[in-house]
Amino acid sequence: MKIENKIVCLVGSTKPEWRTKYREVLEKMTLMGNAVFTVVWFRGDFKGDFEARRKLMENVHFLKIRASEVVVCIDRNAIGEHTAMEMEYGKSLGKIVCFFDELEVASK
Repeated sequence: MKIENKIVCLVGSTKPEWRTKYREVLEKMTLMGNAVFTVVWFRGDFKGDFEARRKLMENVHFLKIRASEVVVCIDRNAIGEHTAMEMEYGKSLGKIVCFFDELEVASK
């Protein structure tokens, strides 16, 4: 599958070990001509009430999904309960929902 010139929202685990994968996918999707929404913070990036911040970020991320044409999960192993919920939400809105490894990535 080829995704080019679309508005894309990346989803996946926000555990710090996925930070590099998000950057990789963001770069490759952008080089394919896509406008890409991604996460802002990873767990441990901020001090304070994680659950309160998570709820705010969840609401913002669902807004990003609504604004997107495509929802891309960064890795099949980066799925937890929340990521699965985001992917299902995208499907319920009629968005294209896929995994990054399913995409044809241009080498630009």
